[in-house]
Amino acid sequence: MTRTVDELGRLLADYIDQGAVGASLAFAVAGGPTEVVTAGVADRCDGTAVTPDRLFKIGSCTKTFVVAALVRLAEDGKINLAAPISHWFPDLPGAERISVRQLVNHRSGLPEFEYEIPMDPGRVWKPHELIGIAFEAGGQKAPGGPAVYNNTGYVLAGLLIEEVTGQSLGACVRELVLGPLGLHDTWSPATEAYPAERLVRGYYHRPPQPADATRDIALGGEMWRMDGVLAYSDALQDSSDTFPYSAAYGLGDMVSTPSDLVAFLRGLFAGEVMSSPWFEEMFGSRVPASFPGTRMRETGAGMFRSAYGGRAFYGHQGSVPGYVCVMQHDPESGLTIAMTSNVGSGNRMSFHASGLHAVVDQAILAIQP
Repeated sequence: MTRTVDELGRLLADYIDQGAVGASLAFAVAGGPTEVVTAGVADRCDGTAVTPDRLFKIGSCTKTFVVAALVRLAEDGKINLAAPISHWFPDLPGAERISVRQLVNHRSGLPEFEYEIPMDPGRVWKPHELIGIAFEAGGQKAPGGPAVYNNTGYVLAGLLIEEVTGQSLGACVRELVLGPLGLHDTWSPATEAYPAERLVRGYYHRPPQPADATRDIALGGEMWRMDGVLAYSDALQDSSDTFPYSAAYGLGDMVSTPSDLVAFLRGLFAGEVMSSPWFEEMFGSRVPASFPGTRMRETGAGMFRSAYGGRAFYGHQGSVPGYVCVMQHDPESGLTIAMTSNVGSGNRMSFHASGLHAVVDQAILAIQP
């Protein structure tokens, strides 16, 4: 195992040499212990090194935690996943045709807000304002069609959870998921306090755009509206505060460590959060999905089938400005792996946004040749 950890250290060091800032990687095999490897710095200003206890924003990996809480509520008989969401959102267009399940399996047909929301570091967003941005952008489709990545559904899922439980979303996730699994290094800052001093700074690459630049993500268009917040520059810029936690809410507000992410997926697959039949709500009934710049190929609810190291893994990936995260589990070998980075880009095709995927590939092969 020492040789493997040394090899992983070299992989992370090479990742930093290529232009990343800091990284943390954790893995565990079957019933074995969790090993952690770190590299680079948590803050470029003071040169503080990344350590295993430092927190990273995990972006859309938040979604898996939120769905785990939602399904637990369904298992407890508090929510019917097949019910139309019009019971909770009677004024939402088309709500009578959208099920609770479709909010979180990317088949709701709801319009998207993430690419339209203005970056405003000082603003505290309300969930209903995010939904409003989505419907102003338009593009709603009939539910039940092909999977189209959708963040708006997770805003509604968070509101639904809060209404059903009478708790904040973060408190519910803590009670139903984090607490039972003994996860002490994961928080939902949009709705609960967290130790901000442990968060690494995030850094963003926003190179000058050509005159004919497109917003099409598949063609390298920018995901986020950074005008007036970050200038175009070939140099990395601190983006730690550009996307407020309140704007990420139930779709991407959480912070964590790779060790906690590994423990989360291990516990989820081991049946420590919900029983096997209910876990199928997340893991089963997957449909094809292809999202530019990702490894995600099939979507369940809060969980994707992706290809890493030449084989199938299940989990999620996430990004918010200046941070990228991957957490994956292979049920066949029992390998669970998670990696976080504090560099990112609005161009999902660039090294700063997607370079860690190749590191995860190589790490898997180093752990299990």
